[in-house]
Amino acid sequence: MANPERVSLRYGDCRAEILLRGGQICSLRDADGREVIWQADPAVWAQHAPVLFPVCGAVKDDQVRIAGQIYPMKKHGFTRNAPFQVAKQGDDFVELVLEPTEESRAMYPFDFLLHVTYSLFEHGYTTTFLVENRSERVMPFCVGGHPAFICPMEENAAFTDYQLIFPEKEDGRVALAPGGGLIDGSEILPDLQDGHILPLRHELFDERDALLFTGLKSRYVTLQHRSSGKGIRFAFPKMEVLAVWTKPLMQANYLCLEPWHGMPGQVEESGNMEEKPFVTLLQPGRCYKTWFTATLIR
Repeated sequence: MANPERVSLRYGDCRAEILLRGGQICSLRDADGREVIWQADPAVWAQHAPVLFPVCGAVKDDQVRIAGQIYPMKKHGFTRNAPFQVAKQGDDFVELVLEPTEESRAMYPFDFLLHVTYSLFEHGYTTTFLVENRSERVMPFCVGGHPAFICPMEENAAFTDYQLIFPEKEDGRVALAPGGGLIDGSEILPDLQDGHILPLRHELFDERDALLFTGLKSRYVTLQHRSSGKGIRFAFPKMEVLAVWTKPLMQANYLCLEPWHGMPGQVEESGNMEEKPFVTLLQPGRCYKTWFTATLIR
């Protein structure tokens, strides 16, 4: 019997489960049957892969100003537990859609449609966001993903056996958002080796919370076991910001790779949503499309 709360997808030996509430992927398994998505342990972090809209990260004073009017706003927006509906579905894909609700209109006074599509392929999946502006005025928004991948992925492995590999040489600069709050400065990560390799250790996140890369040249990163070479290639072709996160001070066995069009509020900012870095100003009647892809390396 079909489960009314989730959608099951399959492509070859690849299987996935998508939750309708929050529109997030909650399971991904390849031919070996091993789970890839973090299973939302409530004692650690009770989410799988939230959709972020219409802001990414914290906002100043828990509010935004749109066209001069102030509205309350939650960190990462209001989609985490929102009621998505199935618009289209096949064996290997599902398109979900979110319409404004009474709760969302109190925070974000626009007539929008947010489409989130999950498409399976051999050894991986793509998440596509399509935002429609059905209002009669310009609609500012940010959108992003927050998928959490189990790490370590292999038996008898440790979190510290893994590293992030950047294909382009990077300077290692990250924005600092202490405690997951507002951005207050930046630093050069001392751990980044030769501009390409970031060995993982929990202390990176205990000391900084998220690592917010806002100027990457790389359009994908690889989360990989140093010895076996197994892991995930994570591509975000159009998305300007990559946040890397695991819950601080928990020694948690997952890593979030979060591609964003947008970034948290800054200590020194106007509060105007139209002026946020990387915000999209969508004209009436127009759509905006972006995506990211996770491919398992087996």
